[in-house]
Amino acid sequence: MARSGASLSVEHDEIQSLGPMRVVLLDAAAGGFLLAAIAVAAQRRGGRACSRRVRALGWALVAVPLPLAVMLRLFLPLPASLDQAAFLAGVGAFAVGAALVLGREEDDWREPAEAPSPPWWPAFERDLRHYERERSPRETVAR
Repeated sequence: MARSGASLSVEHDEIQSLGPMRVVLLDAAAGGFLLAAIAVAAQRRGGRACSRRVRALGWALVAVPLPLAVMLRLFLPLPASLDQAAFLAGVGAFAVGAALVLGREEDDWREPAEAPSPPWWPAFERDLRHYERERSPRETVAR
């Protein structure tokens, strides 16, 4: 009987450790979501341009909520549910802020698409190649 009691306590300990493991999995999923949101926001083109005020709001959402949630976790003992909620809210705010910061700018800094070549370019290239062939040194045997 003592053996079965020990077995129950081990099982009970295993059941208690599932709670923190679920929190770790939830945090990992939130991190994956955050990376995906940043990647999508960085690749997104088009849409309307963001004003400086909206972009400043985006920077504030990136810089304040998630670091604040981490600092609260480190320096202030909060109930686990409140701590987790603060972290997830920080991750969500970071994702929204990244989308605002990485959105289309008023002055697009990306290089414009390559313009079509001017109509005189093919003739210029043909003449240049002809000139290069005529000017290239012919193989001569040095004596």
